[in-house]
Amino acid sequence: MNRFRHARKVLAASMFVMGACGIAYEYTLGALGNNLMGSSHEQIFVVIGLMMFAMGLGATLQKNISGDLVDKFLLVEILLGLTGGVSALAIYLAYVYSSSYMLLLWGFSLGIGILIGLEIPLLIRINREYSASLKTNLSEILSMDYVGSLAGALLFTFVLFANLSVNQIAVALGCANLLLALLGLAYFRPLLRHFRKLLLLSCAGVAILGCLLALSEEWRVSLEQRTYSDPIIYSHTSRYQHIVMTRRNDRLSLFINGHLQFNSRDERIYHEMLVHVPFAVASSSTRVLILGGGDGLALREVLKYDAVRRVDLVDIDPAMTDLAASHPDLVRLNRGALLDGRVTLRPALGVSDGDVQTISRPSKLASSLLSDTLYPQATVRVYNLDADLFVRGLQGPYDLVIIDFPDPKSVGTAKLYSLDFYRRLARQLGPTGLVAVQSTSPYHSREMFLCIGKTLRAAGYRALPYRQNVPSFGEWGWHLAWLHQTTESDMKERLEGLTSIGVPTGYLTVALLSNASEFGKGWLDDAHIEINTKLRPTILQYHRQSWRN
Repeated sequence: MNRFRHARKVLAASMFVMGACGIAYEYTLGALGNNLMGSSHEQIFVVIGLMMFAMGLGATLQKNISGDLVDKFLLVEILLGLTGGVSALAIYLAYVYSSSYMLLLWGFSLGIGILIGLEIPLLIRINREYSASLKTNLSEILSMDYVGSLAGALLFTFVLFANLSVNQIAVALGCANLLLALLGLAYFRPLLRHFRKLLLLSCAGVAILGCLLALSEEWRVSLEQRTYSDPIIYSHTSRYQHIVMTRRNDRLSLFINGHLQFNSRDERIYHEMLVHVPFAVASSSTRVLILGGGDGLALREVLKYDAVRRVDLVDIDPAMTDLAASHPDLVRLNRGALLDGRVTLRPALGVSDGDVQTISRPSKLASSLLSDTLYPQATVRVYNLDADLFVRGLQGPYDLVIIDFPDPKSVGTAKLYSLDFYRRLARQLGPTGLVAVQSTSPYHSREMFLCIGKTLRAAGYRALPYRQNVPSFGEWGWHLAWLHQTTESDMKERLEGLTSIGVPTGYLTVALLSNASEFGKGWLDDAHIEINTKLRPTILQYHRQSWRN
């Protein structure tokens, strides 16, 4: 029929869209599993593996399908749109009300994979009627599937995931599948035996997903609140993470991917131990580098020191530093550290000193939040880029480096605790430079804590572990590291011999600081621990074992 002279192009375009949606479904469910479980390398890999297996299963099952292939292909497309569209919200609903939500995640992964696996061979069989040879048929369909997969990966990474929540992405992908089905119904109408039924099912699917698209964000917010004990005052999914902030009375809490980052009632314990221990024993503290710490709380403590003249703060997520500089509750907690007149935001796409004018003036905040006291002169640069990329440049030398990264529970964060990273960081240190490293819990995750210390030593540092109890997290630990010849015992004696801290603190005392490096008998035995590298991120295995136990 002359009507179908462009059928090959239509089918090729359909395969392109299907390939794009297929890979995007894999990433969407993988990202959802990461947000719910907080272990991206496991959940993304498992979800993609399940979907690939299910696609093979679907390709096997399609051999039992015969007759009315176009009808059945469009039915599969409609079912895929409905299943994929409701998947994220259904899984999140199970997460809120059930402990078996992972079974639903895996079930949807298998179901969507089977439907995708049915699509491709059915389309090849349909296209056979319009292709001159088998090799042309396979080339047209499979090449468009692969090209579509690349387009879907780029679209998901740089557009969808950066601008929509996971549930919105799932609904949008479902709508794309249903739109494809409607176009197929219109084009192949003369060949369809069940046109009206398929049209009715498609329209019903569009109506359902349309309602979900309009209401899903409101429902998500309502469901998300049920997973937090305090009222949510901020919720945002950035390109890098899902950020939630809650508040009840004077208790402000920040969560990233569902994991608590700080509680305002005891965050001073953590940040004072992280910052003031290295400052207390530093020979010089003029130039300071903060890696992580986009909430501005470590910077708040650093800016207490008159000797500081330059601070570079590196946090990959501009959404986090923007929040720290704009949300009134967080600004009040970090004492306006990112609103200070000394703060300069640097471009995210490169590392360059540029021209920065050193100034000194009162804070931009109201006097009700801060005093009108003039800060000593200093400059603060905020870089929104990967810390691993930053340390490859030549920004140092630094007198002090404060490392305030999240726990290494994903491939992306594990590299920031690696031998390779610490070796690169060593090039940024001055002759008497010190590094303070957030090192997780020496009690709940002892192997991970020891792994960080052992990796530092393998990178050429001397390392002194220290600890303190932070009620929101339990026993917590850090490492003080340096490259010069001072021994661990000498550094420990320096801490024990301190008579003052030198700046006002809310929790830390000289007595606490002096005893911070004391551990129980045999507790620091790391003979069985392997170091962490980029090629072999053993710290991920230690994280999984420790917190599961």
